[in-house]
Amino acid sequence: MKLGINRKQWIMVIVLLMGTLLAVLNMSVVTPALPSIMKDLGVDSTTVQWLSSGYSLVEAIVIPLAAFLMGRFSTRRLFIGCISLFAAGSLVAAFAPTFPLLMVGRVLQALCTGAIMPMVTAVILLVFPKESRGTAMGITGLVVGFAPALGPSISGVIIDSFGWRTLFVIMAAVSLIVIALAAVYLRNFDGFQPGAFDPVSVLLSSVGLACLLYGLSTFTSTGNMALTVALIVIGVLLVAVFVRRQLKAKEPMLRVGILDNRTYAHSVIIVACMQAALMGCNVMVPMFIQAVLGASATASGLAMLPGALIGACCGIVSGRMFDKYGIRKVALPGLTVMTIGGVLMALLGADASVILTACAYTVLYAGLMFAMTPVNTWGINALDNENIGHAQSVTNTVGQIASSMGTALIVSISALSTTLAPTATGHAQSILGSTLAFAAIAVILAAALVTALLVTRTHRGTTKRTLVGQ
Repeated sequence: MKLGINRKQWIMVIVLLMGTLLAVLNMSVVTPALPSIMKDLGVDSTTVQWLSSGYSLVEAIVIPLAAFLMGRFSTRRLFIGCISLFAAGSLVAAFAPTFPLLMVGRVLQALCTGAIMPMVTAVILLVFPKESRGTAMGITGLVVGFAPALGPSISGVIIDSFGWRTLFVIMAAVSLIVIALAAVYLRNFDGFQPGAFDPVSVLLSSVGLACLLYGLSTFTSTGNMALTVALIVIGVLLVAVFVRRQLKAKEPMLRVGILDNRTYAHSVIIVACMQAALMGCNVMVPMFIQAVLGASATASGLAMLPGALIGACCGIVSGRMFDKYGIRKVALPGLTVMTIGGVLMALLGADASVILTACAYTVLYAGLMFAMTPVNTWGINALDNENIGHAQSVTNTVGQIASSMGTALIVSISALSTTLAPTATGHAQSILGSTLAFAAIAVILAAALVTALLVTRTHRGTTKRTLVGQ
């Protein structure tokens, strides 16, 4: 396949993708372990979901710094340093005797992934010519797609056989292998301009996002509603001040001004909806299979395997189709299938089987992955190359915020079952909670479809409007 890059560039891309694969794999292997962690460490579902939503939150806090880090450090130093931090976090999590220490390990892992994932995507987008970006992003999606494909099923077997701590030991070992390969094969990539470091902006974004997410995650279970609402309001205000500060700065830490490009902004909104729904679904599916259907962690992992495998292949197919046909003819069918999958998930009940659950999840995931690559590429192609590094930071920041909020919100919605049916049995409450959560996921996916119907056009995903120096 001729995509306009040479052998050395391919080797660099492969090594970088290995790091991304590790980061995504780390996210997916944890979800089947959540019920076991709840039991071993004595925490409830609202608390344990922080291993997912908190991970996304820390990534969201770090991602705005990615453009600055890419400009200040070489590709090689930044990549190896981040993977080393990831290995340290994995070891902390593996031997954590309490949930707070386990959370510390996850935070260290998230610091790494928040820094390297925008860099990896930005390098790939800059290495490949614009006319091949859809296919290139599809290849990236195919490689990264193996993580959610293999992660839950492998982790389910490991959890049932050796316990959840073994997962983190394995992640640490794989990290060391990636570090060794990067030391030998990774070369530096030039082209990232040094950005400004603004401590005030870091403080505003960090505190604002933390307040907002914590408020949303405790909204349905708090004993002090006034405090929860206050945290949400404070979070929104601080994030708004952060955005305003970036718009007025001569050298912003994060160029949020690129959202003035409507095509790019619309792509970010659609992708954010998809990521919020997907992360919430990935947390709820193992809980539904284990708590409602009474199946094992292995079964919950295997149920997610077909969707992830098919979805990984859908990404590369839709990427090539986007290069040929443009956004509307490719994204809308994928978004429609994705929404149908969400509705099927909402219709699952106590009489469902693991196979039926797997089929519904496969429809949802395949449609989502078919739409994700063209929507992402459509938005990025609307920008100048010099804005791509910042665009990846903005896209990943919004995506991680959406993932974190989606997980927290959907788990909180599932927790409403105890309020709506206080006298019901625990099993009945689990059924009701799952139904509410899956219904919320279907609504979010439908919102993404409606948005795409309104804003996408039949021409290709490029635009003549450009942003220079924003």
